[in-house]
Amino acid sequence: MVELFRFASTHRIAAARDAVFEVLRDAERWPQWWPQIRSVTPYDDTHGRTEIRSVLPLTLRIELSTERVDPESGVLRATLAGDLIGWSQFALRAEGPDRTLLDYTQQVQLGVAGITGRLAGSALARPILIANHAAMMRSGMRGLSRAASRAQLRHT
Repeated sequence: MVELFRFASTHRIAAARDAVFEVLRDAERWPQWWPQIRSVTPYDDTHGRTEIRSVLPLTLRIELSTERVDPESGVLRATLAGDLIGWSQFALRAEGPDRTLLDYTQQVQLGVAGITGRLAGSALARPILIANHAAMMRSGMRGLSRAASRAQLRHT
């Protein structure tokens, strides 16, 4: 049986919605502000590969395919393949001129050839993977807030 992971979180970002959107849209630069994103290798405008490593000593290799980049609605969505199979999405809403509410949603299963084998059968696997994800998101959202604030200052 394949185990499904669903993540949903809301974050307040201290920057304007458009600045946050532009920073998220530029995935090649994510490693500059999100420490757990170790690398992003674009294949073309809508496909690429990323390597992610958070607290656990496991590097996730994920193929990304852009599904949606919609500045008007504030939605960025991608399908995932490789060590994680599924999708992830950022949805942004302005919460004032210099604040953004970011809803992050992800639904994935572990790729068979990836980390599943190393964690199979462990009763602790699920809570450990969830805690690992939470640590990564906290760090990433702090970095996003800083990067978007800097981007906003450059455009004012």
